[in-house]
Amino acid sequence: MYRFFGKLFLPLPVIVLTIVLFLFSGCAVHSGPRNFAKPQASQTRPATDAPEKLARAFETTAREGKKFWFSGWQMTKIQKRNIGFYSNGTYDKDKGYILDAVIFGQPFRYYRWGNDVYLSEEEKWRKVAPTQAPMEPFADFSKLLFLADRAVQLPDEVLLSKKCSVYELTLGPADAINAARSMGLDLSENKETPSGAYFEKMNMKYKIWVGQKDNFIYQYKTETTMPVPDAGSLYQEVFFKFWDYNSSTVNVPGPEKIEPYLIKN
Repeated sequence: MYRFFGKLFLPLPVIVLTIVLFLFSGCAVHSGPRNFAKPQASQTRPATDAPEKLARAFETTAREGKKFWFSGWQMTKIQKRNIGFYSNGTYDKDKGYILDAVIFGQPFRYYRWGNDVYLSEEEKWRKVAPTQAPMEPFADFSKLLFLADRAVQLPDEVLLSKKCSVYELTLGPADAINAARSMGLDLSENKETPSGAYFEKMNMKYKIWVGQKDNFIYQYKTETTMPVPDAGSLYQEVFFKFWDYNSSTVNVPGPEKIEPYLIKN
């Protein structure tokens, strides 16, 4: 999912799938046993302009969402094995981000300023290669415009004191793989390869909350299921929320703040 935090690794299908699920943004976690309820059927609203509205939200958020606070989590279940992640922080598209994460119960802090990436463990900072950093906590929504025509509209909800329109996308394997490729992933279509076999029967559902006044995306949830050879089935759920877009409270300080605590490699 991330690329992956230091020495922590997950099996290839979980890593690839997690990257796909980060199409809307990043992160996650609470580990330990959990019961996973089957998604309930949604009561959609007959709205023929749902795809157009969601496409505008993708464009608006990608173009105008310069900085924000975020928090979220991800949980993955394969048979009796549960993997969980949690993270929160601040993101500035022009500068970088600060990301606090908990993985397998272990806290990490990531900081990116420009092209430089830093990792903190137990208040000790060290510079790391960009490949060790998590994916950006916020992806470019404009790359997902081709999915908008799958959208249906659900009843409105109030989120963070904002009235939101709610949309739902249901994707089969082909759409999910196309979405991954739109984000630069190279997924093989050869069904004899692991990636081809895993993704062949994958199904994904996205639920997206859009502010009615400003057209920003404030929350999303994804649910993904697919068979895993010799391991039964995989269920993954990702939930993230964003708030205070472009607010002065969103601050990513310069690297001079951590330089006194930096361990030289």
